[in-house]
Amino acid sequence: MTEQLNNLDVTLRDFIKPQTQPIAIKLLEKGSEIPPKFKRPTSFQGYALGLCQGITIARTYGWSLAYRIDDMACGPSLSYFGFIEVPPYQAEGGLVYPMYAKNQEGGQRSEAVIDRLPTGKIETILVAPLGRASFSPDVVMVYGNAAQMARLIQGALYCHGGGIRSVFAGRCACTAEIITPLVKDDYNVVIPDAGERIFGLAGNDELVFSCPGTKIDDLIEGITTTHKSGVARYPYPVYGLRMAPQYPEKYEPLVEMARLKSASAKGGPTD
Repeated sequence: MTEQLNNLDVTLRDFIKPQTQPIAIKLLEKGSEIPPKFKRPTSFQGYALGLCQGITIARTYGWSLAYRIDDMACGPSLSYFGFIEVPPYQAEGGLVYPMYAKNQEGGQRSEAVIDRLPTGKIETILVAPLGRASFSPDVVMVYGNAAQMARLIQGALYCHGGGIRSVFAGRCACTAEIITPLVKDDYNVVIPDAGERIFGLAGNDELVFSCPGTKIDDLIEGITTTHKSGVARYPYPVYGLRMAPQYPEKYEPLVEMARLKSASAKGGPTD
């Protein structure tokens, strides 16, 4: 694990406090060897798994996984990550219509917004817990609630300002989590889709923050500095915890008794 990744892991753990481990993703081109200790789903399971399943295995079990074409169970992700050519019926919206779109034209427009990799560009997808990553990641993913996402966004925008613009398609979340930040070289915030909930067990309170590997140092600086400045911290110091509470009137005699007892013990007036 490099010093940079160790710094990011510590920063996220100390200041963001995700409930599951952040994930490091690496896309390998043809001819690259799978690092030692990486499990292929077809080897340890005997069958292919969805990429979202492997991500959850990594972030909850702490395993490192490697996906090649035979390990990918999800048909759409095979073409989005460039393992196979995009068939004409998919490009024309056939995967979206009629399940997600009223007509074929709408399906085609929905298909067109999904970012994808060129066919044949990569051969392997590495998925590992950030704390165990033995490679320089192309993308780092953090799962968390809305408050944690706000802190990550604040940290991401600290160095250069602006805003994070995300496209929500309601499907194919793995592309927005991995491909979009990679091809656009920018942060992304993603709502897990139905497949990631059904197969990857993403929680209803979980969102995903993705950081391209090129912006890791900026993210570390932003999260750390905004935390130390006190402008925002997780968990947020809710003001209600510091307000004078109001209880039912029947409680007041008990509180008054305690005050009188305390005053008497200190030698002060009791009336």
